[in-house]
Amino acid sequence: MTYSGSLTTTQRRTLRSLYPFHSVREIAKLTGLPYGQVRGYAEHLQDPTNAIPAPPGDGPAILFYDIETAPALVWVWSQWQTNVIATEQDWYMLSFAAKWRGSDEVFFVSIAQDPTFAPNSPNDRFVAERLREAFDRADVTVAHNGDKFDKRKANARFLYHDIDPPAPYETVDTKKEASRYFANYSNSLKELGRVYGLGGKVQHTGFDLWRDCMAGDRDAWAKMEEYNRQDVVLLEKLYDKLTPFTGTPGTQGRPNMGHWKKGETVCPKCGGDDLIKRGYHRTKVSEFRTIQCKSCGGYSRLRFRRTQAGGNGVELV
Repeated sequence: MTYSGSLTTTQRRTLRSLYPFHSVREIAKLTGLPYGQVRGYAEHLQDPTNAIPAPPGDGPAILFYDIETAPALVWVWSQWQTNVIATEQDWYMLSFAAKWRGSDEVFFVSIAQDPTFAPNSPNDRFVAERLREAFDRADVTVAHNGDKFDKRKANARFLYHDIDPPAPYETVDTKKEASRYFANYSNSLKELGRVYGLGGKVQHTGFDLWRDCMAGDRDAWAKMEEYNRQDVVLLEKLYDKLTPFTGTPGTQGRPNMGHWKKGETVCPKCGGDDLIKRGYHRTKVSEFRTIQCKSCGGYSRLRFRRTQAGGNGVELV
């Protein structure tokens, strides 16, 4: 249920950081807030419909996600090469599905889960708040066409609802990677899933599904949930498929997984530690030992260099 109390965004963030590590009475004393307000927000947090699953393990927290949006309702004079005369209703988010790397659970949040949901209402705050919470917990987010569409759409709704931005996170856009490293005739998630044998998207009734969901049809929402969840499952499979080819030794193509395994030599692409030495990567003045990861198959290089004059390796700064 969407929070409807008087606590500010900053106050709610403070309470989330303290609860459930302290009792309600202790939190009220620590923050100086009225006991009743703190108790009310604690009850809000205990409601299962408000929960976003925590990422597993020690990190990195990698979030695979996909959002679905409703179209804008506009006035036009024609169907062909036309301009919009006026906007009757802006677009909004219908739902999102997401999963954490290392977890089998795909969670789904939609406007239809909001107890205040009304058919054809553009109020998506319920979805926006929960997506922001997921982003806030993530070290890395992964989406197909995410940098151009999903992330920017999400940010637009955060801004619209005066929701604070999430903590900084890195992004991986699998559509960008597919375009950069491969020459398929289409880089859509559907076609890449078909070409590489990863599975297909859920078949549906087209735009009628979106329209029926906006109207509150339960069967349509069940199909939308299935569709949205499957896109996330397919997304993670594509991410794994592309991983060995992303970046080259000396040019990391995505977040460095080694940042979360300090003191260990791991594959920067996937974090695997089963590595074999495979020659050298040479620049204009130095050479670096090249390694291949037996987990993902990708190549990278160690952070030690040998100059042209030879000698012992020097760690890069």
